[in-house]
Amino acid sequence: MSSANVTSIIQQARTRNRQLLTEVEAKAALGATGISVSETRLARSREEALTHAQALGFPVVLKICSPDIIHKSDVGGVALNLRAPETVAQAFDTMMTFARQSHPTATIDGVSVQPMATAGLEVIVGVTHDPLFGPVVMFGLGGVFVEILKDVTFRLAPLTPRDARAMIREIKGFALLSGYRGQPAVDLAALERLLLQVSALIEAQPDIKELDLNPVFAYPTGCLAVDARIILHQTTPPTGSRPLSATTRAALDRAFNPRAVAVIGDKRAMNYLWLRSQSTFQGKVYSVQIDERELPGIAALGVPNYPSLAAIPDEIDYVMTAVPRQIAPRIVADCAAKKVAGVMFFTSGFSEIGDDEGKRLEQAMVDTARAANMALIGPNCMGLYHPRIGLRNYAELPAGEAGTVGFIAQSGTHSITFSLAAPHHGIKISKAVSFGNAAVLDASDYLDYLAADAETQSIGMYLEGVREGRRFFSLLREVTPKKPVVIWKGGMTEAGKRAISSHTGSLAVPATVWTSMVHQAGAIPAETFDELLDTMKLLQFVKPTTKTGVGLIAMSGGPSVVITDAFESAGLAVPLLSEASYQELSSFFTVIGGSFRNPLDSGHTIGMGQTSDNLERLLSLLERDPNIDAIVMDSGAGLVAGQWQSHPKTLEGLLDTLTNFAARSTKPFLVVLQPFDREAALLQVREQFHARGLATFATHQRAARALRLATDYWRFHAEKSDR
Repeated sequence: MSSANVTSIIQQARTRNRQLLTEVEAKAALGATGISVSETRLARSREEALTHAQALGFPVVLKICSPDIIHKSDVGGVALNLRAPETVAQAFDTMMTFARQSHPTATIDGVSVQPMATAGLEVIVGVTHDPLFGPVVMFGLGGVFVEILKDVTFRLAPLTPRDARAMIREIKGFALLSGYRGQPAVDLAALERLLLQVSALIEAQPDIKELDLNPVFAYPTGCLAVDARIILHQTTPPTGSRPLSATTRAALDRAFNPRAVAVIGDKRAMNYLWLRSQSTFQGKVYSVQIDERELPGIAALGVPNYPSLAAIPDEIDYVMTAVPRQIAPRIVADCAAKKVAGVMFFTSGFSEIGDDEGKRLEQAMVDTARAANMALIGPNCMGLYHPRIGLRNYAELPAGEAGTVGFIAQSGTHSITFSLAAPHHGIKISKAVSFGNAAVLDASDYLDYLAADAETQSIGMYLEGVREGRRFFSLLREVTPKKPVVIWKGGMTEAGKRAISSHTGSLAVPATVWTSMVHQAGAIPAETFDELLDTMKLLQFVKPTTKTGVGLIAMSGGPSVVITDAFESAGLAVPLLSEASYQELSSFFTVIGGSFRNPLDSGHTIGMGQTSDNLERLLSLLERDPNIDAIVMDSGAGLVAGQWQSHPKTLEGLLDTLTNFAARSTKPFLVVLQPFDREAALLQVREQFHARGLATFATHQRAARALRLATDYWRFHAEKSDR
């Protein structure tokens, strides 16, 4: 049977106004793609059932065949292990009678007859349709594992061979598939092929909304789908997604790199937030304000004020707006008439609050902006930040220096706090945007823009949702091999989903689907603000590795224990060193009050980091050791911060040693600066480390988690490029 036959089966169901294929139809469609299914024949009468049973061979299985009955077992519509003609005849009569009584209006085609399959290890393969991301393929163990333990994995279709392999190995019950307590391993290659065949079917037949193969029997050789269900979309879903047009890209580029900006509606009550933020802007700044009470304050800032945007005697590239929501559509129209490239709205009270008036106002803004090919940013946002040219969206942000890290956020607060915190961790921002409700431009548009931005080498994101899930996924897959993308997703819990609905009006996504999508696209998932910040920092300062062996240096016994726990708990390894390393260590390491197994409890040997010769020997030894892939040093900062303050040259000597080592090492090198009660004293110290290009972390756990996330990223893309 060819793919044309699959299309014919679907078209026949559509002509009969059916969305549910019968099991016979579903298996015929699956068989056409090469999927191994149990041979299934339709019997419309008792005589046909007997004929099919004898032809297929006993024992057999009978199932009610009806496009109107989804759950066959609930109506007594399944009879197993029928071993004789009389039991087949009795089962047929009973099944048909009960189905007609329980579902008098249902169309009943008859019963399906199939051989009783040899039992294997039960797995389940399915496809569901996510409203944002489209078809999602699912794999898991069958029976209690899927019903109670929810031991399943997901990937967006279409799958790659790598995706199929990863899905199978991610489930918690993988040991059952690979052989357990004397049981033979199942044919993993056959399961991988099955997932790829299902993915190909869904890609070729977008009419399919849901597909359920449950159970599939996995054997030492091959696998067999013994039950199948296919549900069609009510109408064929649209395909394709909207790319960032050249016109929109040009508008964003003008907005991010303006020569002249205007601020509409700034007030004393806001401490002239927007006008003060532009005090560092290298271009021209204008104000639009008609409230005479505000004019003296604006004049005091040295900013020329005009009664309207049209009255400004200059071309305006970017507009920042803080006005009541009722006025917002008129402002957008004024911007369109002025041929402004981009306008942001701090104003809130639109679609995110759910009232009809807010939705109407936002739609009016959208219609005008799209007609004018204008970049509407927000509303309900803080807008754009470009430090190099001094374009800011908060008055305390640094300006005047170029950076390499782009940041995209739905939350204005998270955008500002990341931009404020980043410089204290050695991270310099290239461009950042807070985009709120995403009425016109969504996360995908800004990701597309920063992907092509020459200044930006890595991208961080805080998202609550996306409007075009499939486009976002495709972009991530395209961008992540070239630029790391770290994503902190809000609204991963049920309560969090309610919160994002009222914050930015974003559509919630199941956490399992979102997490699978991020991994599949090769991006990096962050669970917290600190994790996002730490991972971005590590990516900027640290050399890559695809392996997990970590060499640890600590100053005393207690920290040696807990740093080991932290890195092992993060999924990294703390291996024994090579025999050659132990022989070298025995020649100089002070074992009294210390240990050199790994971690290296080395406070006595290196004088808490002050004996540079021995520290250099330890670091070089770990660099040469074949079992070690990354090196982490807990500096004992909380204990020696006072010494560093009173004897700055001690710190300078340590920094020289570590900087020289990090520069010549081929392995990732991280430093833990745990402040304990010396947080204030270590702020400046931390910045000195970062100025030398050394990545520091406040706790063992944060260092371990960041290294694990980055290593997973590097390995993912290294394996992909090797294929």
